[in-house]
Amino acid sequence: MKLLLASVLLVAFLSLSEAKIFGKCEFANTIRGFGFPEGEISTWVCIANYESAFNTDATNTVTGDHGIFQISQIYWCSTGDSPGGGCNKRCADFHDDDISDDAVCVRVIFNEFVGMTGNGFDAWTTYAAYCNGDNSGWLDGC
Repeated sequence: MKLLLASVLLVAFLSLSEAKIFGKCEFANTIRGFGFPEGEISTWVCIANYESAFNTDATNTVTGDHGIFQISQIYWCSTGDSPGGGCNKRCADFHDDDISDDAVCVRVIFNEFVGMTGNGFDAWTTYAAYCNGDNSGWLDGC
């Protein structure tokens, strides 16, 4: 009986923290709900598409980037059991379907880069390569 109860609790816990692949409109509406400025939404959609294909479980094993926004373990999160980095989070926290903590960290990164370069999007290499310009098409159909 104890084993059965433990198994049920484990399954319930795991189901609460599953990864997710967002649709572009779902992603746009989600970050809009987090208070992202309307003028940035289409650029964030473009970045998330090229960084992770909207997959919250994405990992770049070469660069050590995590989650839907590909947050760097070098500066912003800890690969250990304790929170760390500039966002004081574990990188594993960016791999579940709750992207609210990802969004908070992304705003920290964005604001840091505004201070350094004048453009917060410069923190993402995909911005210069794919998303620097008119991104309004990313919201077509939304």
